Amino acid sequence: MSKVAIITERLSSLSYDFADKHNITLLPANVIQDEMVIKDDSDEKSNSFLKSLDPKGNIPSTSTSSIGEVFKLFQEATKDTDQGIYISSSPKLTAFHDVGVKAAKLLKKQGKNIQVFNSNLTLSAIGMMAYEASQLSENQGDVESIMQFLTTIRDEHRITEFGVIETLKFLVKNGRIGKAKAWLANIFSFKPIISIKDGELDPVTRVRTNDQALETLVRLTREKMESLGSKKLKIMFDYGISDEYIQEKAQKRFKEEFDAEIISINQISIAIGCHLGPNIWGLALYFV
Repeated sequence: MSKVAIITERLSSLSYDFADKHNITLLPANVIQDEMVIKDDSDEKSNSFLKSLDPKGNIPSTSTSSIGEVFKLFQEATKDTDQGIYISSSPKLTAFHDVGVKAAKLLKKQGKNIQVFNSNLTLSAIGMMAYEASQLSENQGDVESIMQFLTTIRDEHRITEFGVIETLKFLVKNGRIGKAKAWLANIFSFKPIISIKDGELDPVTRVRTNDQALETLVRLTREKMESLGSKKLKIMFDYGISDEYIQEKAQKRFKEEFDAEIISINQISIAIGCHLGPNIWGLALYFV
């Protein structure tokens, strides 16, 4: 039986290097800056672009790839197989899901069975899903069994994403502020912690320091593990410009508290940087 091709978005924060090692195909987004289109199609672009982002300046907008581009990427991903799974971000946050559905229908005429899975998440949460799906594919899992696995962990909320952001200004300028509007009066005083609920960005709480954020995330993780009866924790970390806090404190704290397995530490995509800002860190938690 041929392996199932696993596809997700660069919005997952997965690097192209990590994706290649685990047979995951990444779909890049576009960033539009000063009428120039920048495609997030290499790891090298991220760091320099994120450093250039300024909340006081002109914040670039983002767009999905065209149906033609997605079609070609799906076609390339399934060149050695006739089956694949595309794990998309929540359609409430991006149009990628709908474009993927259309591209998959076109490829069905060529005998390709590409299932589109709505994760209801984004960032490293979908990266974690893609990683786990790739492991199942390597072990000869078929489309139906992998889709069932993804559905179960989504519906049981076994994967959660938290982000600690420096400012809401990027979310405001890109129109994705959502329920966090109530925090705008104190935008300079706190670091918002956000999550994703029902496919949308959801404010969790506000803190003043990264250390306060870390202890809040440890507490929320402990509560979630207890409620799910989870015995094992897998983590992917996200960061913007710098992973220093993650390397020096965050991953050590989670290893000490939960004996967590750290899967990867991922620099966010340039498109995510345009929405959340470059000074961000966060994590995706998989409660096994």
